Amino acid sequence: MKSIRTQDAVGHALLHDLVRIVIGEVKDTPFRRGHVITEEDIPKLLDLGKEHIFVMEPEDEGFLHEEDVARALYRMADGENMHEGPMAQGKIEAIADVDGLFKVDVERLHAINSIGELTIVTRFNNTPVKAGEKLAGMRCIPLLLEEQQVEDAKKIANGDPLLHVKPFVRKTMGIVTTGSEVFEGRIKDAFTPPIIEERCAEFGVTKVAHEIVTDNTDDIVAAIDKVKAAGADIIFCTGGMSVDPDDLTPGAIKRYADRVVTYGLPVLPGSMVCIAYCADGTPILGVPGGVLFSKPTAFDEILPRLVADDEITKEDCIRMGHGGFLG
Repeated sequence: MKSIRTQDAVGHALLHDLVRIVIGEVKDTPFRRGHVITEEDIPKLLDLGKEHIFVMEPEDEGFLHEEDVARALYRMADGENMHEGPMAQGKIEAIADVDGLFKVDVERLHAINSIGELTIVTRFNNTPVKAGEKLAGMRCIPLLLEEQQVEDAKKIANGDPLLHVKPFVRKTMGIVTTGSEVFEGRIKDAFTPPIIEERCAEFGVTKVAHEIVTDNTDDIVAAIDKVKAAGADIIFCTGGMSVDPDDLTPGAIKRYADRVVTYGLPVLPGSMVCIAYCADGTPILGVPGGVLFSKPTAFDEILPRLVADDEITKEDCIRMGHGGFLG
C-alpha cells in the first residue's frame, strides 16, 4: 500500500470508503471504495482532510482488503435465519430473518477474535430478537490484513456457522396454580395468570388451559397432565415453590416429568425456579411467585429459550450465575 498526494491522485481508485462526519449534523460516505478520482474531487477530498490517498502496490500480495476480510468472516458466521447486510465502511452486519432466539458459539467466537486484527462482534448469546434486527458485525482493524489470519479463523470455524437464530416455535402454554386458599376461594389469584400471559404474549404464546388445585401432590400431577392434554407446548406451575415442607409443587413436577434439570438457579430474583422436561420434550417450569412481581427475573431469562425449543442443560444453569444478578 502506497500513499500519494491527493493532488496527484487523479485517475486512481480509492482503496476504502471515505466518511464525512459533522458532529450533530451529518455522517455520510461521499466517496466509496473503487471510486476513480477526478479533478473535481480534489477540493472535496482536501475538505475532508485527505491530503494523501492510499493505493495498492504489487508487494501487497498475501494481504486482503478489509472488505474481503469482512465477507470471509460473514461466511464463517452465517447460520440459519439470518442474512447479510450491505457492505459499509469495510463492515458487514448480520440481520435476523425471523423472530427468535439468537445463538452464538461463544468459545469459537473468542478463539477467532483472539487471532489478531480481525473481529466478529455480536449481541449476547440467547438474546431474543425480532426479524430485521441487527445481530452482529464483521470487520478487521487495518485496511489490509494478512491473509493468514483469515485462514486461521477458517480453521476454527471449520465450516460450522458461529451464529444462527432459532425461531420461536412453541405457541401455546398452560398454567397450573397450586394453593388450597385459591382453590377453596378464600383468595382470588387475579395476578399470576395475567402476568404470565402478558409476558408470553411478547413471543406469540397464548394460554390454552388453566387449572387451580389444592396442595396435594396427586392433584398437582393430575393438573399438569390435564393442561398438557389440552395442547400446552409449555407448562407453568405456580405456587408451592418455596422450601416450606408443605410446598409440594417441585415434588409433583419431579414425579410427572421425565427429567428435572434443576430445582434452584443462580439467578436473582427467581432462584427457586424448577426446570424439567416431559418425555416428549415439553418443558415444565416451576415458577416462584416472586419472579412475577418484578422484571427482569429468572423467568424472563428462561422464557425465550423455552419458546424457541432451545434445550436448557444443567451446565447452562450453572453459567447463568455470571450476570445472573438482575435485581
